[in-house]
Amino acid sequence: MDIVVLGIQSFDSDIGSNSINIALEFAKRNRVVYINYPVDRFTIWRERKNPKMQKRMRIIRGKEESLVRIQDNLWNLYPATVLESISQIGNVSLFDFLNRVNNKRYAKEIRRAIEILGFKEIMIFNDSDMFRGFYLKELLNAKLYIYYSRDYLIAVDWWKKQGIRIEAALIRKSDLAVANSVFLANYCLKFNPHSYYVGQGCDVSSFDKKLILGIPEDISHVKKPVIGYIGAIYKLRLDMEIISYIATERPGWSIVLIGPEDEAFRNSGLHRMPNVFFLGSKPQQSLPSYLSFFDVAINPQILNEVTVGNYPRKIDEYLAMGKPTVAIRTEAMSVFEGYAGLASSKEEYLGMIDLALRENSPEKEAEREAFARGHTWEANVNEIYKAIEMTLTSGAHQMPGETAIGNPVINKIKSNLRLKQLVISMITPKNQARPRSWVKLLLNPFRHKRGRHSCIRRKTRIDVFPWNDFVLGKDSTIEDFATVNNGAGPVYIGERTRIGLSCTVIGPVTVGNDIMLAQNVVLSGLNHSYEDITRPISLQKQTTSMITIEDEVWIGANAVILAGVTVGRHSVIAAGSVVTRDVPPYSVAGGNPARILKAYNPETKRWERKV
Repeated sequence: MDIVVLGIQSFDSDIGSNSINIALEFAKRNRVVYINYPVDRFTIWRERKNPKMQKRMRIIRGKEESLVRIQDNLWNLYPATVLESISQIGNVSLFDFLNRVNNKRYAKEIRRAIEILGFKEIMIFNDSDMFRGFYLKELLNAKLYIYYSRDYLIAVDWWKKQGIRIEAALIRKSDLAVANSVFLANYCLKFNPHSYYVGQGCDVSSFDKKLILGIPEDISHVKKPVIGYIGAIYKLRLDMEIISYIATERPGWSIVLIGPEDEAFRNSGLHRMPNVFFLGSKPQQSLPSYLSFFDVAINPQILNEVTVGNYPRKIDEYLAMGKPTVAIRTEAMSVFEGYAGLASSKEEYLGMIDLALRENSPEKEAEREAFARGHTWEANVNEIYKAIEMTLTSGAHQMPGETAIGNPVINKIKSNLRLKQLVISMITPKNQARPRSWVKLLLNPFRHKRGRHSCIRRKTRIDVFPWNDFVLGKDSTIEDFATVNNGAGPVYIGERTRIGLSCTVIGPVTVGNDIMLAQNVVLSGLNHSYEDITRPISLQKQTTSMITIEDEVWIGANAVILAGVTVGRHSVIAAGSVVTRDVPPYSVAGGNPARILKAYNPETKRWERKV
C-alpha cells in the first residue's frame, strides 16, 4: 500500500515531529506523501507576517508548487485550500457541519496529490489530527486507517471543547490505533480493541560520551555533584516543590536547570537558592556536552492531565549518555523500570538520587546506554508494521466485499448460520453464559494469557470464551467466589491487581495496574436493550461499551461501575456507589449516582472537598 501521513505539524516544522520521523522510516518500504496541515482563516491572519505563512499563501494563490519531492519514495504536499476556524465552536451540530466542509476541502487536495503520484490503494496514518482527519477514511476510500496517539491532547483546553467527543469517535472507527506510551495505548483501548503500544522512536546518536570534546564554560565552575535537568521549565510540566525540596534537603548538591522558563519559574524562590542554577536555553548540538557534566539527570514532572500520559524523550537522551536518571512514576514511564529510578513522592525522589550517586558503575552505565539505543525510529516503525499485521490477520479490518485475511475457517463459520450455531453449541451449553468443560481444559490455556505469579482461587467462575481476550497480569489475584465473563467483550486485568471476594467482571473491561477491588464490586460493560415492548428484554439486542479502570484505583465494597465508564488514575470509589459517568484522575467519588466528593489539587498539593 501507498501511505498518506498527516498530522498537526508540518514537514517544515522548526521543532520536528514524531510523524516526520515515522514518514521517513515508512519511505524505506513504501511510497509516502506527507501532508502539511491545511491552514484556517484565523491562523492566516494571526501568522500573516510569518515567512512560512507567506509561502503558504503563495501556494494557495497558485504562485508556487504545492507538491514537492523530498527524497526517494517521499513527497510533501502543501494543501492549496483554506479551512474555516472551528476548534472553539461549542454547538455540536454547527461544529460537525463545518468540520465536514473542512474535511471535504482537505480531501480534495489530498486526492489530487495521490492521483498525480499514481497512488492506488492507500493507508492513512493520522498523527493526532482528530478534527481535520475525521472524515478522510470515507472521503478518500482508504484501504487502512491508523490513528496515532502521542499526547493526551483532550486535556489541553484548545482541544477539549469538541476533542473529547471527536477523538473517541475517530479512534472507534479507525482500523487500528497505535500509541507511544502505555497510558495512551490503554486510553485508545477504551474505544478500539485493536489498540497497540508501539514505543517511542528517538535519535540519540549525538548523545554519545565518545563525542564529547569538552565541558561548556558556564557549567564547568558549578560545584559537584550536579543534579541536572534539560527541557522546558514550565509550571505545567515541572514540579517546583520537588526541585525546591531537593535543593533544601541537600545544600551541598548543585541543581542545574537548562531550558526556557515560563513566568512562574522566573518569579519563583528557586532563583534565590544558592545551589540552584538556571542556565537558560542552549543550542541543541551543545546539550550532550552539558549533560555529560551531570552526575544524576532528573525529570521532576508534575502530575496532571496533560503530563500523565507523556513519553519523555529526554529520558532516552539521559540514558544514552549512561547517566543515572530519576523521574516521577507514571504509567507511561513504566517502560523505563529497571533503568531509571521512578519515584512516587518527593521523599522517595530524594532517596533515589542519593542511591544513584552511591551505586553508579561503568556496568550500569553500559546497560543504560544499550537500552536507550534500542529505541530507534526503525524499531518504532517495525512495531507499527507488526500492529498492522496483527490487525489484518485478526480479521478486524475488512473492506466491503472482502473477507478477513488469514482466517478462512472463521469466515466460513460466520457466513454460515447453521454452522455458526453448531460451533457455539459445542463451546457453550444452551442458555448458559459459560463455556463447556473441554473449552476450559483444552482450549483456554492456549488462547488466554496469564502473567507470572498470578493467582486464580479455586472457588471462582472464570467463564471465558475463545472468541474474546482474557488477560491476567503478573502478581494479580482473583479471589474466591468472583466471576469473570468475556463472552460479550474482552477482559484485561493488569499487574499487581486484586479482584476481591465475590466480585463480578463482565467484559468489555480494562482494569489497570495496582488496583484494589473490595468485596462484591460489579464491573459490567454489557447492557440489554428494552425499547421493544413486544419482545422479552432477554431476546433484545445486547450493547457493550468498554469500562476502563486506570492504574492505582481503589473501589470500595458493593460498588457498581456501569458500561462505558472510565475511572481515572489514583481515584477512590466509595463503598456502595453506582458510577454512571467518568471519574477524573485523582478524585474521590461516592453516592448513587456517584458524584465527585474530593479532588487532588496539584497547585496546593492537597485533596480538596468538592461538595
